[in-house]
Amino acid sequence: MTDALKPWNTAEKEAWFASQNIQRSYQADVVDRLTALPSDKFNLEPYGALSHDPARYPLYVVKSKPWNDANPTILITGGVHGYEDTGITGALRFLEEDAAQYADKVNFVVYPCISPLGYEINHRWNRKAEDPNRHFFAGGTAEESLQLMSSVESLKVHFRAAVDLHETNQRDVGITAERRARDGQKFETGDDFIPEGFYLVVASTSDVALGHEVIDAVRKVTPIAADAEILGYKSDKGIIVIDDVKTLLQDFARKHADVSMTTEIYPDNTPKKEAEDAQIATIRTVIAYAMKNPAP
Repeated sequence: MTDALKPWNTAEKEAWFASQNIQRSYQADVVDRLTALPSDKFNLEPYGALSHDPARYPLYVVKSKPWNDANPTILITGGVHGYEDTGITGALRFLEEDAAQYADKVNFVVYPCISPLGYEINHRWNRKAEDPNRHFFAGGTAEESLQLMSSVESLKVHFRAAVDLHETNQRDVGITAERRARDGQKFETGDDFIPEGFYLVVASTSDVALGHEVIDAVRKVTPIAADAEILGYKSDKGIIVIDDVKTLLQDFARKHADVSMTTEIYPDNTPKKEAEDAQIATIRTVIAYAMKNPAP
């Protein structure tokens, strides 16, 4: 008779981390692009660092310059799952190519890469085998999540809308198997399912109307997922409502924003630029909404 599956202990989590390889450079790919942003248009500010190597993994937020308290403010986050890289590069391209045209109209607060270690090792987890997007609550322990929450709350800003940029990519199948092993669970039917195309997750049914505007805009860039059900939730033309998981960044953001949403795109069958364009189309649609509707 085989032993029951058991969750990983600390030693097993350390062994998992020791097996990871650096595959990308946070400094070259992200920090260098952030520091190249024009200082007359943006404020680049550190808000923390990863404790195990703070010199290598500083954390940055980008804010609009000039800032006008009378304007609507948009929160944009990328890389809470570091391996979902078009969320990061989409946010960077938005800053480099689009953001300046909205000066004096909309304020931006952009956290382009919340999990830089995850970016470098091409993984969903942090140093302690934690998924930061399950730690956006008072009892969470992932330092990436805690530092972001502290930074957002210190701003004392209410956002007109919040957009969290994600992917659902082929790596998810292997990472899901790792998660099952970490948590002492068996791989389940459906764990290898990846929706084809772009879909949108919103934090409340009241966010669906703006979600449809986003879907209409993104449809011009890339196909929308046609599945009737996604992640166990009924899909409304590519939109699902997840309001029962209270550990997600979008749920935390919803406490500080009138509308909150998470993008998802399957990038493996899509050119990288097309996936980034879908992320940027989402941001542009949310900006247009905020400019037309500056207050709820």
